[in-house]
Amino acid sequence: MRYLKDVLSFEQQADLLISRGLIADRDFLVSSLKAVNYYRITGYLYTFRKENSDEFQEGTHFSTIWNRYTFDRRLRILIMDAIERVEVSVRTRAVYYFAHTYGKFEYTDNSNLPHLSSEEHKIWFENLETETRRSREI
Repeated sequence: MRYLKDVLSFEQQADLLISRGLIADRDFLVSSLKAVNYYRITGYLYTFRKENSDEFQEGTHFSTIWNRYTFDRRLRILIMDAIERVEVSVRTRAVYYFAHTYGKFEYTDNSNLPHLSSEEHKIWFENLETETRRSREI
């Protein structure tokens, strides 16, 4: 498959978007393209395109697109933070329960993990050993 599109500078990308009807401060658009990249930004522009055209609907402002992008980025950061907190909490509680119920190294005994077959326990334990060796923690 041959790729037929030319490689464009950030300034050429901005000019292309503006020529298609995007209302933007060119300098801000160029700096945004440098920071985020053309394809990520155009993903947010997609819903503002005229039907069956690369042209944008009348009144499409880059500030609207940028606000949507930054909202999405902030939301993603908040969600990832929340997921990390839940993950750490669940792991902490699981390890605490297991250690206090079975002992500190009883995960090495497959009978303490009854939902894993011997082969699954072996693979799980090998992965655990690999991660332990890879870790830089004491």
